[in-house]
Amino acid sequence: MKKYPAIALIEFSSIATGILAGDAMVKRAPISVLKSGTVHKGKFLVLIGGSVASVEESFSEGLSIGEEQIIDKMILPNVHVQVHDAILGTRKPCCDEAIGVIETATVAATIQSADAGIKGANVNIVEIRLADDIGGKAFAILTGKVEEVEAAINISKNAVTNPEHWIRDTIIPRLHTDMAKQIGHSTSFFKTDLNKIENSEV
Repeated sequence: MKKYPAIALIEFSSIATGILAGDAMVKRAPISVLKSGTVHKGKFLVLIGGSVASVEESFSEGLSIGEEQIIDKMILPNVHVQVHDAILGTRKPCCDEAIGVIETATVAATIQSADAGIKGANVNIVEIRLADDIGGKAFAILTGKVEEVEAAINISKNAVTNPEHWIRDTIIPRLHTDMAKQIGHSTSFFKTDLNKIENSEV
């Protein structure tokens, strides 16, 4: 998996506008489209990566085209490696002394808040789930010592650009072994493999 120093994401309410903007973004500057496509509730997401200057230029182009069709957006000039990898599907073991869960109404808000949280506290990201199968919402699960998870959650909440996009957060000390096994395997109800869970260790 290639690492990029900067990433940006634009969340469009219009599929047609999203495709148009994504095309213009990749033509504007030498960036890579890490992911793009539809998610639940008819949104279209464009996630790009590259050098800071190129991502900033491409991001600006997307904003100018999207205008009123933009639901949310974020740009991270120095994205944390765990955030970078988690949004591309990497998972880490669960769990440490405690877990914290960040839940937001938009994909951009979860990515932005998780990046701030992990940079400001000594935690790890178990998972970041984005939009599909959860009604267009997004969430991140953080793990670490209780005080570090508390700090990360507070930092994350303060980092969200639009407070209306923050749905809820929770901190759970000493997560029960059964729940830890479930979360460590998958947070998707339909993708849970009971045989793997029963044979797993926390």
